[in-house]
Parts: sequence; structure tokens; C-alpha cells
Amino acid sequence: MTTPRLFLQPLRVADAEQMVDVLADPALYRFTGGEPPSIQQLTSRYERQVEGRSSDGREQWLNWIVCDHAAGALGFVQATVTGGGGPASAAELAWLVSPAHQGRGIATEAAGAMLSWLRDAAGVTVFAAHIHPDHAGSEAVARHLGLHPTDTAVDGERRWESDRR
Repeated sequence: MTTPRLFLQPLRVADAEQMVDVLADPALYRFTGGEPPSIQQLTSRYERQVEGRSSDGREQWLNWIVCDHAAGALGFVQATVTGGGGPASAAELAWLVSPAHQGRGIATEAAGAMLSWLRDAAGVTVFAAHIHPDHAGSEAVARHLGLHPTDTAVDGERRWESDRR
């Protein structure tokens, strides 16, 4: 997938090498908790994610590295799709951009490209994201994607979702 400024590259295990630097800033974990992964942890995570499916086959995992031509990897976008594709399917969305590149609309542009692809190419009709209530940047991305907050909270994060079709 490409946008005017970015290209979204499907995740590969080899991406762990460049992404460990992108994910190294502790500020990224302010709302989600945790800490920067080691190269070994990230490689192991990517080995699972590139399989593309949960072990029971109910979830399809789609992951892309967000890149620009000058700076390389800037972050990632991901979707967990359930419902087998088509009008009955739904996607849980997530996005992350390195703090060095935040505030320039990169997450909105990348997540918007992912959502459009999921809708147009994969037939997904329902979209959701879980966002910490103090994370104004991610809330702004969700609004741009057409998601709205719900009263549902999971692990301290508010569920945002699209209108159901």
C-alpha cells in the first residue's frame, strides 16, 4: 500500500532489526505499559505475527511497517480480522509511530490507508480500536478514521468503533 508520503510494507521477521530502534523510545509505552522490546523479543513476536493467523484460525493477523522513502521505518499499523472476510467481518485496528515522527499526520495517513484496503480489498465493514482515555493523539487518529468512543472499557482502554452497517 502506498499513500502520498508513505508506503506500508507487509511485516517480515527481518524487520525486527530496524523496528527495535523505532520501538526503543520509552515514551511509546506511556499509555500501554511495558517497555521497549529487545531484538530477541521482537524477532520472536514477528515470527508469530507473520504466520498471519491465530492457532485456531479464527483471527487473521495483518501487519505492516510504515515507511517513508527518506527516513525508512517510522512505525507500524496492524489489524486483527474476524468473521472470515466479507460483510460479516470486523477488524480491530492499532497504529504506532515513533515519537520522532509524531504530530505530522503519519499515523492518520497510514491507518487510513489500512482501513481503506481492509474495506475495499478484504470486505471488512466494522472497525474498532482500543485507546487509553488520556491518549489524545490516538483519539484524533480514531476520529479521522470515522470511529467514535463507546462506553466499553477493556484493561483501562476505551473501545472506539465505526457505525455498524
